[in-house]
Amino acid sequence: MFEFRPYRSGDEPAITALFEIVFGRPMSLEFWRWRFLDHPAGGPLVMLAFAEGALVGHYAASRAPLSLHGEYHPAALSMTTMTHPDWRGRRLFEKTADALYATLPEQGISAVYGFPNPAVHALRIMRAGWYDSYEVPTLTLDIASLRHPAQADPAVQIAERIDARFGRFFAKVAGDLPIAPHRDSDILAWRIDRNPDNTYTRFVLEEGDEIAGYALTKAYGADMLDLVELRAASGAAARALINTVAAHAAASGRTRIATWCLPNDLHRLPLEMAGFKASAPVTYFGGRTFIPLPADLTDGRLWRLSMLDSDLY
Repeated sequence: MFEFRPYRSGDEPAITALFEIVFGRPMSLEFWRWRFLDHPAGGPLVMLAFAEGALVGHYAASRAPLSLHGEYHPAALSMTTMTHPDWRGRRLFEKTADALYATLPEQGISAVYGFPNPAVHALRIMRAGWYDSYEVPTLTLDIASLRHPAQADPAVQIAERIDARFGRFFAKVAGDLPIAPHRDSDILAWRIDRNPDNTYTRFVLEEGDEIAGYALTKAYGADMLDLVELRAASGAAARALINTVAAHAAASGRTRIATWCLPNDLHRLPLEMAGFKASAPVTYFGGRTFIPLPADLTDGRLWRLSMLDSDLY
């Protein structure tokens, strides 16, 4: 009944049309191409399902390599799963996932991971071979609740773009991160500087000609600021960046800051000391491995995640 094949150039109009049918909002060709075709780590990982000559299913992953104690491993972020409403109830989700996953090991992909929404979380566990690693809470800071206004650190500056310092900094700290999405300068510049939909602010804690950490933020709605990534070499560096982000948020009229940070992360205590508290929404996180790896991806205590690892931010 169904024909499965990988993406080919020219499929984009049918893919974006299916997206609008399934989600009720448009996706630009520019965004799809940026996300799936232009990643510095490699080309598209997209499986399509056709029935009666029409595209009815789309199961995709975006390149998202991992760093395991500083060692690079090719991996992928699962995202943009779609089934045409007229073809639901026929296990198309499972069949398209199996068709894609069968191709990933031969492309060198060691694992796939992601943040399934409640509509597909159970399906990924029961039918796509996924495991749960963690349920990620949102940490929120209510700026008005602070006893004293946050003060910007003069050593923290705003960078106009991602430069080579970011990659050198990640290489310096990566060995202390058990499991973390890999961040070289090319990947971070693709994700931040070339993002066609979102605009980010890049805070850097300068240390001579290098940096001792960075924070990346994005405005959300009228009053929220998302701290989409915080990476620092020490607790003191994290505090300097957090305080500066909070000061800038208050000065721009933002009333709340939201972020992700798992309990074993170096940055968790500085965030809590600054006033961040765990709250809803809670996001599912899990994945599937295809080859043996030198770290247990099912163990949520080992992961160092940020909002930037999700396609929603």
